[in-house]
Amino acid sequence: MPTKIPILFIGTGAIGVPMLRALAADKRFDVRLVVSQPDKPAGRKMELTPPPIKIAAQELGLPVFQPAKINIPETLDELRKYKPEMIVLMAYGKILKKELLDIPPKGCINVHASLLPYHRGASPIQDCLLTGDKKTGISIMRMDEGMDTGPVYATSEIPIADDDNAITLSEKLANLTATKTPDVLAEIDSGKLKPKPQDDSKSTLCTLIKKEDGEIKWSEPAETILKKIRAYAGWPGTHTFWNGKRLKILNAKRGNEGTKEQSGTVIQKDGDILVATGEGTIELLMVQMEGKKAQPIDEFVRGYKDFVGSKLGN
Repeated sequence: MPTKIPILFIGTGAIGVPMLRALAADKRFDVRLVVSQPDKPAGRKMELTPPPIKIAAQELGLPVFQPAKINIPETLDELRKYKPEMIVLMAYGKILKKELLDIPPKGCINVHASLLPYHRGASPIQDCLLTGDKKTGISIMRMDEGMDTGPVYATSEIPIADDDNAITLSEKLANLTATKTPDVLAEIDSGKLKPKPQDDSKSTLCTLIKKEDGEIKWSEPAETILKKIRAYAGWPGTHTFWNGKRLKILNAKRGNEGTKEQSGTVIQKDGDILVATGEGTIELLMVQMEGKKAQPIDEFVRGYKDFVGSKLGN
């Protein structure tokens, strides 16, 4: 029986969980250690919460290591003990320096959620939605010291549906990663697959997303607002203000009606609830008032009769 390929898995976010499960179940690999970021406070009560990768690793019975700093000598010495042939990484959230990249003889392999060289950086899924791309995918690459600049072994692409948002697209890409990555890693290990340099002249860098980006500016065109609603689903989410309270806009679509009303004005037309923007209207579908549950817009309007005709925003 062939010897299993010894690997370390490094990741934090939920998008990497299906791939970790696939590698752990694949008889070609020996996942000797899972490295993830430390537990962090989360939720209203700010309770210490383990990252999704740690939870999955524990369910799989895999050892977990959560260093506060990954590039320091003590951490590197610990990783060397496991003698990995390669290190596999997805959505870890920290930069790996050369000393760490040099540990495995067959390299550190990063699975990036875009079709490189497009959308390099930390938020590729959000970025492709903000830019209105029609397709996306994953790139399996050998890491270097740059930001997603290393040579690429393989890519796999999927179309972006009109109703996709950051949550649904993350799930699709996570499943794609789990399906495609194990075979690519086996080919890398055997030496059959060689990476190809990226075309740096075509590279784009992801937008740095901040929490405050989620506040809707109704003076912007409807198309821009809708892209943000899709891109920011999950985090940071999109919101506006009504009667001094935060109102989350969970789902919306392009309105069929134009209007001369001021941006941010709520309009009712043929049963649809529309909001005027800097160019066109958007139709609200699902909202959530601060401290309340999410509601379809017709249910929300029945409870708040003064919503129609009001003006949204600070």
